[in-house]
Amino acid sequence: MAAESSLATRAVRGFLWNGSASFIQLGTLLLLYWLLPDTGDMGVFEFARILIMFLALVGNLGLSQALVQRRDVGGDHFHTVFWTNLVWGLCLTALVFVGAPFFAALSRSEEPEEFTHVLRVLCLLLPLASISGVFRARLQRDLDFAALALSEVVSVLSFGVIVVPLVLVAPNLGVMIPVTGALFRELGLLVSLCRSARWRPRFRFCFPALRQLLRFALNFTGSQAIAYINTNIASLFIFPVLGPVSQAYYSLAVTVTLTPLVRLSTTINRVSFPTFSTIQDDTSLLRRGYLHSVQGLVLLMGPPLAGIFVFAPDFLAFMDKSPALTVLRLLAVATLLKVAGTMVGSMFMARGRTDWSFYWSIFSLILLSPSMYFAAPYGVEEVTVVIAASSLLFLILSQALANRLISLSFSSYLAALIRPALVILVLFAALSALRPLLPGSPLFVLLQAALLGSIIYILTLRLLAWRLCQEYWRSLRGQSSPPS
Repeated sequence: MAAESSLATRAVRGFLWNGSASFIQLGTLLLLYWLLPDTGDMGVFEFARILIMFLALVGNLGLSQALVQRRDVGGDHFHTVFWTNLVWGLCLTALVFVGAPFFAALSRSEEPEEFTHVLRVLCLLLPLASISGVFRARLQRDLDFAALALSEVVSVLSFGVIVVPLVLVAPNLGVMIPVTGALFRELGLLVSLCRSARWRPRFRFCFPALRQLLRFALNFTGSQAIAYINTNIASLFIFPVLGPVSQAYYSLAVTVTLTPLVRLSTTINRVSFPTFSTIQDDTSLLRRGYLHSVQGLVLLMGPPLAGIFVFAPDFLAFMDKSPALTVLRLLAVATLLKVAGTMVGSMFMARGRTDWSFYWSIFSLILLSPSMYFAAPYGVEEVTVVIAASSLLFLILSQALANRLISLSFSSYLAALIRPALVILVLFAALSALRPLLPGSPLFVLLQAALLGSIIYILTLRLLAWRLCQEYWRSLRGQSSPPS
């Protein structure tokens, strides 16, 4: 019991520490959407960022995650992965720099010269991203989530320190403001990880060590690359077909719905993957940890998504982006469905079934690609309808696979979600009833909604899910759950 308590404590604390940077990043991005004079600038940046971050994912080769998953790694493994990732990252940088005009033409950008320039600047972060994962892996193996959190905070502050003054003083720089911020963000992350890990690479390379990691790593990279395409597949059709303004509206909606989930998912994987890997042979403990994590995620993400759905008109009126209303509401629904399935990927990885992740990603891509192809010409709203519908289907199917891995029945899974679902429904009903009664400007309505929503949320937790809250509090404090 003491071991379980210690593991739960480190996982819960790690989740809270690592997730703290998300709010800073969200605020900075919303400031850009609000203050940049040309809405299309953020559309160009978001699409270019999607392409570069895909290459950054490929540049890691999954070797950093393999360093975490494999128990018997040593110094040769870390040194070998560092030099492999660095060389591969530099090769990808050269490829993008030379091929930027081709990528610009392929994207059907309305201003191909500008898009080429953006890609060539952004590709400079690829080598930095490639080697950051090695330092992160050392911290993950030690379950040093505080150091990981500090690095994330440093990275988003590095972004904000550059972006906020530029957007206030020189908004005419347009798309180059977030592009410059992205480079400083990656540099800040690398420097902080390097200092926290207290490890320096030596010029050593061991082919047998690399071979030991490659099977897991390549399966992981393949599954993550396709999963990344699945996550961003809407943008791959929206930007070329509908243009940068539609892309900006969609990306804004994603920023306040799916992006916080993606960032939390990344945080969760960094916390739960090493945590679950330590108990991968204890199915009972793994199952309890999984259900506990899913309940907590739904309780954490569900209420804000309910508030976003209800007060979407007021938020978009304040941002002067009202055409994104339908997109924002549909993505709020889709995100709630994705929240319930967030932990599935960590479970596949902890059990060493990256091949399942790979096959699942291929299946998702095969289903989504033709759907997006036919939906995109009709408009961005139709694209988000596809996203919402597919989210429900994918949740059911992926959960069935996860249940099989940990001997979990669907009835037990659904029973664990009853109380979190009731909290969300009560809050949604209360906010829907209150919204017509709130006076004032859009900003004042949003402030009132945040205050009233927080009060209602706390009261609802007290009435419907207090025992769950007490369990999370005990885990945070390092205490064992009382015997049932």
